[in-house]
Amino acid sequence: MITCRENRNDIIQRVEIDLTEIPAQSRGDLESKITKYLKYKDKSIFRFDVGNKLIYETEVLIPKVNKNRLNILMVLGNPAVHSVAEGMFFSYEKTPTQGKWREHRFWRALRDCRILRFRSDLKNPTCENIEKINACKRDWLLNGEYESKFNIFLLPYFSFPTPASRAYNGVNGIKKIVGKEIFEKMKECEFKRFKGIVSSDDIKNVICFQKTNVLKEILKRTKSEQIKSILSDSHHPVYKLDDTLKYVTLYYAGSTKSILTDEGKKILRGVVSDIRTKNRIG
Repeated sequence: MITCRENRNDIIQRVEIDLTEIPAQSRGDLESKITKYLKYKDKSIFRFDVGNKLIYETEVLIPKVNKNRLNILMVLGNPAVHSVAEGMFFSYEKTPTQGKWREHRFWRALRDCRILRFRSDLKNPTCENIEKINACKRDWLLNGEYESKFNIFLLPYFSFPTPASRAYNGVNGIKKIVGKEIFEKMKECEFKRFKGIVSSDDIKNVICFQKTNVLKEILKRTKSEQIKSILSDSHHPVYKLDDTLKYVTLYYAGSTKSILTDEGKKILRGVVSDIRTKNRIG
């Protein structure tokens, strides 16, 4: 049994997994892997509680204040441990050569594609200022205080955080850590969470950034129809989902790894242009 404890006043949410039916050895393996691979500095976002429960923190952006703008949901793979620990999506990334911190490519791409621009420029992230930067972003995102034609919703489809890189990163890292049995139960829970947000928050357009697990999982659990779009690219299909998801339009916009490349930004601009055209947004 997996339970999501929703808190719409914050980005950080809590998830509980009941391990009662999990064999003792499997639970021991799970504890060992979490202890070994999912630490971040002195911050712990995982804990094992009495009653055979695994409790962990994750992130979801559901704005507290909706401006007079179109709602769009951006769906990601799963959170990075360091971003959850820092309390902010895509908290920072390291430069490939020097290992210094910089603003994550996701935010830079949204700004370059004129999807979302924060109203105040923030300094480059460092150990000393990261808490202040993330607090500002968190407040602006929750209250819609940014320049955009859209109210931005963000959802890591799989709530379980993993490292941003190396052997246990991403959705495949979740499988390695929790095992097949828990992962199968997770998939059911995560789809219900996705469906709940789409249904209750008047979402008509979803942009997906993870194809291998997330896009396939959504399409597997819905009756979908591939539709024509201004995106004449077979690698970035567009779908109309069924009536259980209120005929939402689902776009695949490539991975966040390539989002800041010229091709990545071209695809993202095409997705947004299609949404604006179909919804008659100037």
